[in-house]
Amino acid sequence: MNSNENRKNKLFNLLLNELPDQFTGKLEVKGSQKSWMIFFCVGRLVWAAGGEHPNRRFHRIWNQFCPNISLANMKLREQNDLNYYYYHLLSILYRKKVSSVRLLKTVVIENIKEVLFDILLQQSQELLAYNLSPKGLEKSLILMSAIIPPEAIIPTLHKSFSAWQQSNLTEYSPNLVPEIIKQKLLQQIAKPNYYKAITKLVDGQRTLREIAILMHKDLRQLTLFLMPYVRNELIILKSVPDKERIEGSPGLQPDINQKKAPTKVRKLIVCVDDSKQICYMLERILKSADYRFIGVQDSIKALPIIIENKPDLIFLDLMMPIANGYEICTQLRRVPIFENTPIIIITGNDGVVDRVRAKMVGATGYITKPLEPKKILAVVKRYLHNYPPKSPEKPDQTSL
Repeated sequence: MNSNENRKNKLFNLLLNELPDQFTGKLEVKGSQKSWMIFFCVGRLVWAAGGEHPNRRFHRIWNQFCPNISLANMKLREQNDLNYYYYHLLSILYRKKVSSVRLLKTVVIENIKEVLFDILLQQSQELLAYNLSPKGLEKSLILMSAIIPPEAIIPTLHKSFSAWQQSNLTEYSPNLVPEIIKQKLLQQIAKPNYYKAITKLVDGQRTLREIAILMHKDLRQLTLFLMPYVRNELIILKSVPDKERIEGSPGLQPDINQKKAPTKVRKLIVCVDDSKQICYMLERILKSADYRFIGVQDSIKALPIIIENKPDLIFLDLMMPIANGYEICTQLRRVPIFENTPIIIITGNDGVVDRVRAKMVGATGYITKPLEPKKILAVVKRYLHNYPPKSPEKPDQTSL
């Protein structure tokens, strides 16, 4: 990777060219939905944290390189912040001589590389915010023999990410979980040996990264192998929550027999509209009402984003370039997991033709511009909490 390529890539340019000399602290990276932290000591990489699967990531890497060392009995009393938790754990293992520096350094490097890969992937999809802070890891925790110069890992990382890009996979995160949704059709279409391999690999529980390690397969080659079936809607790639960390047993799933107070999960709403103003307004209104929100202004990217995030309700603008609301609604209704998801068409016309056509493509309801907070929240409340209806209802102004 030459210097020109470095400058074009914000993350690489910052790590190789813009980082203050002998910098000690952290780099915070923030996107619209995800954030990460990269820790440094005297200009070298120490640790990386954040993203959507910090628990899954650490335990997958640990079990890959240190399968004979159990973490079940390791207890940390005061270190509750997940950004530091696992590094603190590594420091204890080092001080107690439970593991060698070589193995711990391997875990550190693989963890950093995976976090940086995820940042590069997100960087290709949206503008990220980068902020340097002098507040980093406690010096007493830092494994000086395991700190890494950025230039030691960036060439390898650049090569793997470039291969991912050239394979047209930037829309797909390795943290997604493949799940077969049309098994009979898959069996008819796929060659017998391919079908056997796919059903062995894909269980709807493991991420692409976890499958690749389990099957000793290259991650990119594995994903490319599955892509024809994903694009033909025989397999979906879905997002899954991270595993939970029990105090004293980081990253392990809780005992299924242990009673636990239910955690409130906020409903997710996606709006596909090429208007920044509409997306911003809906975000402000819905977040203030304690909903999660994703705005998508590029209709071409709408389908993979919706499939990845599996929203509870979807707003679709009627008039958009390239792919309009009708077309996106039609595509979504072909995916089984969205059969009953409320889809609301946003339209500037309160005409019969628009309503009839929206009904024909499977939309649940419609809302007319101008959009007002009370109107938006009334539609959301109705379709999120009362849909699908248990019995026939009389149509009102948001019904089709």
